[in-house]
Amino acid sequence: MALFDLFISYGIIGLFIISLISSVIPIPSEPVVFGLLGVGGNPELIFITLTSGSILGALLGYFLGKHGFTKIIKSQNKENEKKIRMYFRKYGLLFLLISPWIPFVVELTPIVAGIQNYDTKRFLIVISIANIFKRIGIVYLSITVIE
Repeated sequence: MALFDLFISYGIIGLFIISLISSVIPIPSEPVVFGLLGVGGNPELIFITLTSGSILGALLGYFLGKHGFTKIIKSQNKENEKKIRMYFRKYGLLFLLISPWIPFVVELTPIVAGIQNYDTKRFLIVISIANIFKRIGIVYLSITVIE
């Protein structure tokens, strides 16, 4: 728990950093939210910081996939690659909307979207909507538990 205490000690900046990191690496940001709310942090500011860090982190993962991993990962089977691309184009929207609620998938989905060259504007809109709803739930449940 020392790691979370470190982020809590940095306040809103610590929350932003962990929410950014947790969008790429599976580290939960919820204990920091709970800790900041527990010491009287402003719920609206916590929500905005948490959401913006998560969206920027997802965008970072997207660009890592789009510009980094696509050069490293080359499919030898073009037919398989075509099937995966068609599947992601068909179900990508739904997958992006539910991915923030699924542990470990949340970190990989933006990278996969980038690798699959999913439309950047559409990705940003969908992942923002998904993250806003999840972060509302996190902040609201944390407040409820604390009270």
